[in-house]
Amino acid sequence: MSGGPPDDVGVVLGHQASSSQTFQVGLGDGRSLEVDDLVAVTTPDPVMDVTTYGVVTESYAMHEGASMPSDSMVIAAGEMPGELVRTAEVQVMRVDPERWVAPHPGAPVRRAAGRERELALYEDTMERKLAIGFGRDGQPIHIDLDFLDGTKGGHVSISGISGVATKTSTALALIRLLLAHEGMRRRVRVLLFNVKGEDLLFLDEPNRTYAAKADRAGLDDRWRRLGLEDVGGFPDVAFWAPPRRDDHRLPSCESRHEGVRVFGWTPHEFVLQGLLRFCFSDASDMRNQLSFVEERVRGELLRRAVPVIDHPGSVGLMGGPVEGAPARRGARPASELMAGPFHDLDGLVQWLVAELDADEGGGGAWTGRAASGTIGAFVRRLESAAGRLRGLVRSDASPIPRGDAAEDEPPVAVVHLARLHDFAQRFVVGTLLAQTFSAKEAGTRDPIEFVVLDELNKYAPREGDSPIKDTLIDIAQRGRSLGVILIGAQQQASLVASEITQNAAIRIAGRLDAAEAERSEYGWLGPAARARARLLMQGRVLVSQPSVPAPIAVEIPFPPWATTSGEVSTGARAEAAIAEFG
Repeated sequence: MSGGPPDDVGVVLGHQASSSQTFQVGLGDGRSLEVDDLVAVTTPDPVMDVTTYGVVTESYAMHEGASMPSDSMVIAAGEMPGELVRTAEVQVMRVDPERWVAPHPGAPVRRAAGRERELALYEDTMERKLAIGFGRDGQPIHIDLDFLDGTKGGHVSISGISGVATKTSTALALIRLLLAHEGMRRRVRVLLFNVKGEDLLFLDEPNRTYAAKADRAGLDDRWRRLGLEDVGGFPDVAFWAPPRRDDHRLPSCESRHEGVRVFGWTPHEFVLQGLLRFCFSDASDMRNQLSFVEERVRGELLRRAVPVIDHPGSVGLMGGPVEGAPARRGARPASELMAGPFHDLDGLVQWLVAELDADEGGGGAWTGRAASGTIGAFVRRLESAAGRLRGLVRSDASPIPRGDAAEDEPPVAVVHLARLHDFAQRFVVGTLLAQTFSAKEAGTRDPIEFVVLDELNKYAPREGDSPIKDTLIDIAQRGRSLGVILIGAQQQASLVASEITQNAAIRIAGRLDAAEAERSEYGWLGPAARARARLLMQGRVLVSQPSVPAPIAVEIPFPPWATTSGEVSTGARAEAAIAEFG
């Protein structure tokens, strides 16, 4: 097949009917099309010419003239006539003007470049854009900010196999580019949960592996083309970690101590904010009616709670309900209290257990008419919670600022959870999500809070109910209007509550397990894209957004910020050691 003009790659084939949705291209000599390439073809329709834009979804090659499997070997040896024919299948993405007619066989097909590329990707319809990576042609791919920041839609769902699916890398690149975007950098706050290892404790450091790459200059140029002028670590990050069990003043992390602050909640905050509910965040708690007793106890604590003079952060309990809003009650002297002051969760739980034992079976204010077996299960869970949350609830604790209290904080807060027990991780995640959402309900939409949470299936599983799941669903359904955007990552979207994944305007898939790719949750990919998702290399993802009717393959460049302690430069480590030890 002879070649045409330089931009032409072939012609529309007519050996089978083309349609307004798909067509095939026969490639000319010396021409090539890859999967994910963008093409355009103009059809001389009798009413008016129509330009069809599409993306290559599959590539084929065959020997025309071969009818038996062995014929190809004979043709290759020159002993039988035959011709190599290369074709590509194209999924239509857009027609301009919007007249859905099939491209005519024989019409020349060209690469979509320049203005035609913008039209193919609907970038002309995006008033505000954010570059997130590169397409097959080496040019930036943009997402519509209106569908990210909550203007028209919000939330991001990232799925893929752990280790090769680039879930965390994609989420971090998205956040970093948002922080560099001229129209968004002053509107963005980020709550980033670190649930695996200690990798995210070095985001503010440059990546020495990146610096040593042979194509460093080319990588710098690629990031600058995406809008990142200052290529390196995240510029302004606050790091938070739970306290060590043997010394509550020190953060519980091994690889970094300098610049990491210890977080927790005071007993007074624990009662006023109703954090007891996040001690019962397992789905089985709801089935066993423990939630009924928890709600009774939580309400009774709130009715009696007061601050205590000369005991900052502690909570005292009066003999009966106290008038006035709980947060505005005046401090009382310890001599007036029925119980307390309590300086940590252990003391409060010990007193509660004794009180519940005395109240059991009596139908009192603490437990109502709950069965003794339910009360016993509640007590066991409460005692277990006190042990696993030890150090997190104490009178001298410093909470992670949320809402207006975070105004003077760095825009990114990394919360290190990896060394906590799974139970304590749920408590911290649930508490911070609830505090973030409550602050937005009582405040203004800006700055927009982006919450990055991996292992979403653990916190919002498809089956069962829990306070954390309810909070996440509330964020998914109402968060974008309030200014809370969830960037959730998971290995299997099929295991996450559908109310969350279905509310994500932007969906991203890295490499998928073959069985997982066939689940209905990935219907947005289409058959060809599902097959493609099984073969994606690390650093490549498929991105779907409402503005574009087909998923687009995107390459995320190698990150210039450190993603593990081993990627921190030795110079930076030496400076940190000097700062910490002198």
